Amino acid sequence: MPEMGTRERKAQETRQVIADAALRLFEEHGYEQTSMELIAETAGVGTSTLYRYYPTKDSTLIDSPGFQVGAFARFLAERPPSEGLEEAMGRALDAFLDGLVANAEMLSRIRRQIDQSPVARARVWDLWSKEQELLENAVAARPDAATGTLPSAVATRICLMIAQLALDDQRTDSPVPPRLLAHEVINLVRRGIGVIPRLPLSH
Repeated sequence: MPEMGTRERKAQETRQVIADAALRLFEEHGYEQTSMELIAETAGVGTSTLYRYYPTKDSTLIDSPGFQVGAFARFLAERPPSEGLEEAMGRALDAFLDGLVANAEMLSRIRRQIDQSPVARARVWDLWSKEQELLENAVAARPDAATGTLPSAVATRICLMIAQLALDDQRTDSPVPPRLLAHEVINLVRRGIGVIPRLPLSH
């Protein structure tokens, strides 16, 4: 991955400072009670700078550096073409889950605030759809991808299902380590254990 330039690095730092300030204010005063002006003041930036990076209040949560849309697809695209698709997807999933572990506390804090905003919750689904689209494209671009869009879509959904289960489990009182949860789900699928819908042969 190319090294980040000075300007890009400074912009990323500013984005992080604003996102951190917004999250602290939401936790201290409540999401609805926190104004964009207060976020700018707390972050030490002008309102024009704030709106350039985050045009809406919910974007300080959804578009913060903690939510890296496209990370899964990027991890897969970085795998060497010589790897088989199953191994490459497994490695990409492993890297994605590592990110969940590394940012578990921050993601948990962000998601608690998202739960308080219907607009933010709706946008999360938009981002998840984008993640799905990017991952499907990354799968289809692999040299050994199956012909047709359906196999890529199914493989993508399985990976994202595991990621979603890991994200949801982190919100429980006794979360299972994401990698362990992933192994359990994959083993269940491979062994054919669990409830799989059985369609009627005819109507």
